[in-house]
Amino acid sequence: ASIKGPVTVVFGLTGMGVAPAGVQMENTGHHHLLIDTDLPGNVGVPLPATDKIVHFGKGQTETTITLAPGKHTLQLVLGDHLHIPFNPVLASQKVTITVTP
Repeated sequence: ASIKGPVTVVFGLTGMGVAPAGVQMENTGHHHLLIDTDLPGNVGVPLPATDKIVHFGKGQTETTITLAPGKHTLQLVLGDHLHIPFNPVLASQKVTITVTP
């Protein structure tokens, strides 16, 4: 899709709950937004917090991000209380957007 920035991303999931990082509850986790990057190869360790992997450790389910004009990919990954992706990995499909000025 082509959209004008800033970009609002709304997170959702079914069959599991959302809880802040550090809160260990069965079938819950929090979102991580991967921007223009792939899931790291070693998903058995905490996801790093970078400009390409944004943590939503307070249990947020929506954000607005500013992206440069051009093509971008976005993907959500659910992490546990320690920011470690679930096994098997629970991730959205990668979405490609084009941001217009």
